[in-house]
Amino acid sequence: MNRSRQRASGWTAEALQQLHESLLAERDALVREDLDALAHAVQSKEQTLRHLAAGLTAADSTALREALRPLRDLNDRNARLLAPRIQLNRARVATLLGTTHSDALYSANGRAGGAQNRPQRGVRA
Repeated sequence: MNRSRQRASGWTAEALQQLHESLLAERDALVREDLDALAHAVQSKEQTLRHLAAGLTAADSTALREALRPLRDLNDRNARLLAPRIQLNRARVATLLGTTHSDALYSANGRAGGAQNRPQRGVRA
């Protein structure tokens, strides 16, 4: 392996380590519901991904894909942690705006009710 290839390989390993740390920080922030830490982790993750993509060559792509697999899995787990919060926030906003279209909310008798079964309440925009 030539010197420039070794430097690129080391740089890639550092970027992958930084990406892994950002994903772990993102996960921890999601679990703690720490919005400031989450914003910082997401910013770090995006910056690292941009830096990694900028230095990527076609020769690196196969090895990089393999190295990214566990990181992609961690990112997918983070997305699964985030999904219920997104759905809850969408339901809250819809309720506030009086535009509930979600079966996530229940009617007075305890059954899941669609928007057609619920009175429209809330603030109209």
